[in-house]
Amino acid sequence: MRLQELQRAFQARVLSYQAGIEPQLKNQDDIDFEPRLDTYVGGYRTRLVEALGATYPVLQMTLGNEEFAHQMRDYLDASPSRHYSIREYGADIAQWLNSRGDSGDAKRLAELARWEWTLADVFDARDDDPLDMAALATVPAHAWPGLSFTLRACVRRLETHGNIVQWWRAANGLCDQPPELIDGESAQWLLWRRGVKTYFRSLDTFEAPLLDAARVGATFGELCEYLARCMPEAEIALRAASVLRGWIAEELIADYSLQREND
Repeated sequence: MRLQELQRAFQARVLSYQAGIEPQLKNQDDIDFEPRLDTYVGGYRTRLVEALGATYPVLQMTLGNEEFAHQMRDYLDASPSRHYSIREYGADIAQWLNSRGDSGDAKRLAELARWEWTLADVFDARDDDPLDMAALATVPAHAWPGLSFTLRACVRRLETHGNIVQWWRAANGLCDQPPELIDGESAQWLLWRRGVKTYFRSLDTFEAPLLDAARVGATFGELCEYLARCMPEAEIALRAASVLRGWIAEELIADYSLQREND
């Protein structure tokens, strides 16, 4: 067996339990190395479970180490890694947990996993520079209605339907531990990063759709039009300016562009 074939056979044995390399694992003294190979097979899965525990620490705490390891090994069998980087593995844990059953527990655990993956995704997002308020000082007043914004790569939005954020905060020593994970009213969340620190906060019913609209290219004028449907005309300009100042202060915006007059 050539080296390349041997490497592929070894990979197939470790990743998929496929036989084929065993005849190559005996030396001239007829020593059987197959038991040693099982160390690599088991070790590979153990490292993946450990990596998933690093990405989902509160999920692991909630399930307990033994149950978490058991479920993650089931996940490994159902969803083999297809990534060069171990960091990318486990993105669909929430979907997988949700598919395990229709119980409330499954849905709550899936939501907790989705929250933890989003936090990790925010932290690992591409670096980019935030827009400074001074950069907008050059924009003439008549051009502001055509102003649109590019959100930074780390900005994420998430909707929750229970107390999973409080549960996560308690697990990190930030508040008292709730008695249990429960369903509840939906809440909208903004998650982002400043430097190397991840932040999150809730969004009210006005700001959430504004942020969503800004993400897909809505102009400042269109954002004001949305506010016109929700509040008195006299409050629109002040509210829109306040929201924009807040986004810039929190470093949510990477850049802006001006709509051409003939667009």
